[in-house]
Amino acid sequence: MKFQLFLTVFLLMSTSIAFAQENLSFEPFPGNQKERYKFKLQKNFYKDDAAWKAEMDKAREAAKKLENFKGHVCENSKTLYEAMEAKRGLYDIMALLEAYGAYTVAINTENRIAQEGFEKLKSEVESKTSFFKTELKLLAIDILKAFIKEEPRLQKYEYAIMDVVRLAPHVLSAEQESVLGALYADLYMWQPNLFQKLFDRFNFPAIEVDGKHLNVFIDFEGLMRSTKREAREQAFTMFYSFFAQHADLAAFGLRQLMKTLNSLAKLRGYETFYHQSLFEMYSSHEQIDALYSAIERALPLYHDYQKWRMEELKKDLKIPEAKFFDIEMPPKGAKNPRFTGETGIQLLCDALSGLGATYSVEIKKFLSPEEGHIDLVGGPKRQQGAFCNGCFGFYMDNFQGYIDDVSTMAHESGHNIHYQLAKNKNGSIMFGDGPNYMTESFAMFNEWVVRDYLLNHEKDSAVQKALSWHAVNEMMYLWELARRAKFEMISYDRIATDEIKDEKGFNKACTDIGRTYDLYFQKHPELQYHWMRKHHYWSVPGYYINYVLAHSLALTYFDRYRKDPKGFSEKYIAMVSNGFDRPATALLKDFLGIDIGDPKFLDGVFKLITTEFEKLKKLS
Repeated sequence: MKFQLFLTVFLLMSTSIAFAQENLSFEPFPGNQKERYKFKLQKNFYKDDAAWKAEMDKAREAAKKLENFKGHVCENSKTLYEAMEAKRGLYDIMALLEAYGAYTVAINTENRIAQEGFEKLKSEVESKTSFFKTELKLLAIDILKAFIKEEPRLQKYEYAIMDVVRLAPHVLSAEQESVLGALYADLYMWQPNLFQKLFDRFNFPAIEVDGKHLNVFIDFEGLMRSTKREAREQAFTMFYSFFAQHADLAAFGLRQLMKTLNSLAKLRGYETFYHQSLFEMYSSHEQIDALYSAIERALPLYHDYQKWRMEELKKDLKIPEAKFFDIEMPPKGAKNPRFTGETGIQLLCDALSGLGATYSVEIKKFLSPEEGHIDLVGGPKRQQGAFCNGCFGFYMDNFQGYIDDVSTMAHESGHNIHYQLAKNKNGSIMFGDGPNYMTESFAMFNEWVVRDYLLNHEKDSAVQKALSWHAVNEMMYLWELARRAKFEMISYDRIATDEIKDEKGFNKACTDIGRTYDLYFQKHPELQYHWMRKHHYWSVPGYYINYVLAHSLALTYFDRYRKDPKGFSEKYIAMVSNGFDRPATALLKDFLGIDIGDPKFLDGVFKLITTEFEKLKKLS
């Protein structure tokens, strides 16, 4: 009966079941439920260390199998197909090992054995198999077409092959690629570990609120929602004081990472690493500059929202001026929903069933606590943030039952189900790999489906008001994402010209962009350290721009979904299940008729946001 939890009908019309009053005594995992929401790593990965080590050896054997094709990859159609099959087999083994290493260190940052073992293996495998792309880059397109005619099974690999062929001008010699592969961990992996250690070793203070002692770091999100303003201000001041104290070390690691990535990008013929990352996502600095320009032309909409929120907060809280630590407070008369781990998962299963039977089956199976694919509980020695790896599960540092937490669950579930659907159709999660802005758009769309379901089923006007505010706030997040992404782009540019030498350089870049985008940057000097707030710059360099495009796409999907739920869902699920057998831009056009290169692409997004903002203002 492992699906029993999800077969129980859960109706949000009875809000007393799903929601609890906003207070810091709320328990997201009542009783002994915490144990239900932890990874079952032995069930889903390896039963013991011997099994894990055997899988590591299996990866080495798969790498040797691929290495047998050295010098012969493009010899003929049969050999190329067999080489791609060998590459796919290696990919699937490595993906599982990577997820296992990431999850073990996430739940206990002191347990680095599996992750460090994978990092060493990754360098070893990269070194031995780097020849593959150096040979593949020489394959002419007309030869590939002829090979596919001779060997039709190659068709499913055409996109993966062309994705390498287009990089040909930037691929180094076999010897150089082998050396860089061997240095992979030493070049890229220590900076995010340094960033995490800053948090691990610092003894964050606790603040007493309503008789509970809340840790400024672990309980920060909850503290920012405390009804006691002095607690919010104290938590904000202490947290950003930590950033100020440790910015020198964080900046050292980030600058070294950016310098290294820029140097390697230049070696490959790119101007900076940011230019490289944009090229790899089928874009360019010029195109992204145009995207930022469009977003910045619409900044008056975002600023109007911020000014409106400031005025509403002043009235609601009876304060002379709204501060940054006030922005999470819901509007007056609104009641924030709270969810336990159980009701949150039930909500996701019910809401996402609107995407069709195929999606519903996968999401119910995936989110079942008995399956052990998810880890939500808080505690010490846990990695900050939330993430997933392929279709193997997702990790979240500290689920507290807020709508943001449920949205995060929906988001990470979207990643997992995307990979699962692609694997179901194609036999490997490798076919789920594509530009990150596409995969992120799948995850973000899940969030909007859940929000829409909540609004459509909620009968309590106070909760509806909170949900409407949250939805508009998330739509406005487009400018926050753009601010973070543009900070990263400018940082790589300034690293290249040696303008950024230490934390002062990062602070200036953060402030320069922040004051353009965000009115709060003009009020809070502490926000110059906002670049330390998230781990992405260290752990997934160049990633934030994907969120900007994904957010825009997800809102576009959502707009169409609301107008035609069944019709859109069928086309959307067909696209997600298809996997990446062509460029993402072609998938969007072929399945959904969306052209992200259209100068008017964002017009529909801005229209949607404006409409929802106007509706929200009428509720106040």
